[in-house]
Formats: sequence, structure tokens, C-alpha cells
Amino acid sequence: MMLCIIVGVNAQSASKETIAVYVTGNLDDSQKQIISAKALSRISRCKEYVTLERTEEFLNAIVKESDYQVSGEVREDQIMSIGQRFGAQLVAILEVNKFDDGTCFLSARIINVESGMVLKSVDATRKITSTDDLIALTNNVTYRLVSKDSK
Repeated sequence: MMLCIIVGVNAQSASKETIAVYVTGNLDDSQKQIISAKALSRISRCKEYVTLERTEEFLNAIVKESDYQVSGEVREDQIMSIGQRFGAQLVAILEVNKFDDGTCFLSARIINVESGMVLKSVDATRKITSTDDLIALTNNVTYRLVSKDSK
């Protein structure tokens, strides 16, 4: 009986695609960590994906291999290449930018690391006055990103 359960769990995991999460933008690191944690939490509840719990290691690899310190930009092909090395089939890239008036724009897209094809892209804007506002924005965008009902 135990063998049937193990085989069933492994078969279920095999049908799911692995996804890594990368957060970029002009927020400070603690805010980016909140976005990353909330996005991972939301995606892990989705039946289609298995999230990689290598976020910190994934980010460190990106920083190490890019000219990130100089430009602040990480090329999408670098993210995809590192995603492949970490065993991810997909990468969810969340880009968040906060403006002087407190408005925050969060865009998110899922990219296939082999083909580079953007499978889905969503975005939203919200006035951010607290951490709860940032969490709500992240939950909204990430839910729409992984929801089959959202276009």
C-alpha cells in the first residue's frame, strides 16, 4: 500500500512543470523577498507547477554570472540559462517598480527556459502604503499568472 502511495505521488510530481521565481525591480531586497515568498507560496498551491526551493541560490547564481552589480539589469537569456541548470522548466519573472507617488507596477511572466517563449504575462498597478498592500498586489498578480481562468 505504501508503495502505491509513493508511486502515485511521484507520478503526480512528474506531470507537473518545475518553476523558479526571480524578482527584479527598484524595491529594496526585503520587499523583493516578500514578493518572492508570496509568489512561491501562491504558485506552489497550483496543481500545474512544482516550485524550486532554491530561490536564494538561484538569485546568487544570477548575480554571480551577470554584470548585475554594474547595470542593475539581468538579461532574460541569463535567467533562462541558470533556470535550466537548476532543473527548472519554467521561470516566473516578477518585475516590480515603485514610483515617487507610492504607486507600484508589478508585471509577471512565465517563460519556458528551453524555447524562451513567454507562456503568460500579467500585470497590475496599486498604491502601496503598507506591506499588506504589497502582499495583496503580489497575490493578485501571481494568482492571475498561474490561473487557467485568467487570460
